[in-house]
Amino acid sequence: MGVFGGTFDPVHRGHIAVADALMRALPLSRIVFVPAARPPHRPVPLAAACHRLAMLRLALAGDPRFGIDETEYEREGPSYMVDTLAILRARYDRPLALILGADAFAGLPSWHRWRRILGLAHVIIVSRPGVDETLPEWVRPHLVSDPDELLNTDHGRALRFTVSARPESATALRKALAEAAAPEAWLPPGVSAYIEAHGLYRRSSRHDEA
Repeated sequence: MGVFGGTFDPVHRGHIAVADALMRALPLSRIVFVPAARPPHRPVPLAAACHRLAMLRLALAGDPRFGIDETEYEREGPSYMVDTLAILRARYDRPLALILGADAFAGLPSWHRWRRILGLAHVIIVSRPGVDETLPEWVRPHLVSDPDELLNTDHGRALRFTVSARPESATALRKALAEAAAPEAWLPPGVSAYIEAHGLYRRSSRHDEA
């Protein structure tokens, strides 16, 4: 089962496109999105956790390949991925594959108990075409080239997966929303209307965690 973590501030079509490509190409039974309630390695999200979760529900509605796990909303303290993976392994009783963008993967050594992550799950490193993203030496013994090798054990493998570049990025989207200039095509159905209805991401607004 794929585990797609992030702040999703807000969720956009690029997130959905990555998940769709992974489901089509890799031996994943399902992908569970895990929104970070209190991300410890980045600034506080602009939208409150309740809004980010509501937008994610709208974006994924009706697609049985995708689900949402609220583990990081259910527990106190920082949203450490190593703790989340331990909970998910017990909850779902199946092998997991953590989905990380290449930039997030590069920062993995700064994460809490990061070396434990490959003891709990595989890692899928999502890269963009034409971008030279050199992987660190420590991961090379874990790398596999055949996706089916993820089925041979329940953790400890790393697979590099390249997806087509899309224009969406959460940073660019938040900037465009603040200027009331966000392209409708960047947002999944229902999310744009939700943002407008709740006045999210406007320059004059601040949306602290509820």
